[in-house]
Amino acid sequence: MNTPVISKSQIKLIRSLHQKKYRDEHGLYLAEGIKIVQELLTAYSDMIYLLVATEAAAKTIQAGILPTHQEWVLISDTELNRISTLTTPPGIMAVVKKPSYPLPETLPTPSLNLVLDGIRDPGNLGTIIRLADWFGMEHLFCSPDTVECFNPKVVQASMGALFRAQMHYTHLPEYLSQLQANQTVHCYGTALDGHNLYDIQLESPALIVMGSEANGLSDMVRSHCQQNLLIPNYGQTVTRSESLNVAIAAGIFCAEFRRQLGK
Repeated sequence: MNTPVISKSQIKLIRSLHQKKYRDEHGLYLAEGIKIVQELLTAYSDMIYLLVATEAAAKTIQAGILPTHQEWVLISDTELNRISTLTTPPGIMAVVKKPSYPLPETLPTPSLNLVLDGIRDPGNLGTIIRLADWFGMEHLFCSPDTVECFNPKVVQASMGALFRAQMHYTHLPEYLSQLQANQTVHCYGTALDGHNLYDIQLESPALIVMGSEANGLSDMVRSHCQQNLLIPNYGQTVTRSESLNVAIAAGIFCAEFRRQLGK
């Protein structure tokens, strides 16, 4: 296989994509690992801008992971260690084109959608994106202060689900106001003073609004929620947990909504 070696300009580009301002400038982001690259190649090869691999990873590539038409460049272990976002680089990395999706003016009926208000932890966001994918959610609406979905830690935690998610970053109060003016949409907030999730008859199209563990929902976003919901705490001790991790809470909410709403 006559494979080109990575150039200095390509190394410079990849290094720059560690920073959000350059991801925005170039419209590109990084995805690392065999599983994520496999997913890209299987269904989203048109999203790949550049693919790089080490000598060791090349053997796997030659074993059939890469289609014969897919171009890639060779990188040394030393070079990869310098440009990887991971402590232990997996040997293969893709530079991926950032997608752009229009904000929907209305939501399908029935449908279930997530709204994320101020989620700051990359691992939590990546896990929530995986949850949305698992529960068949097409749209995730994020406040501008929610961590960027193309952050390398988010990409890793999403395990390929990011390729299917339509991520929208927008001023949530304004968007929710417009959406509610266009159609009847049921906006459910999540809060410690809410109603027991399991006592409520849920309706669709539904928006589940999740806030940060530290601050909860912002007042302006909360004002657009017709009803606030709570996951009941069954702990019996005085020292029981005060709250759930936001990604775990999102999974519980999504599961109950899907149980009630079905499709």
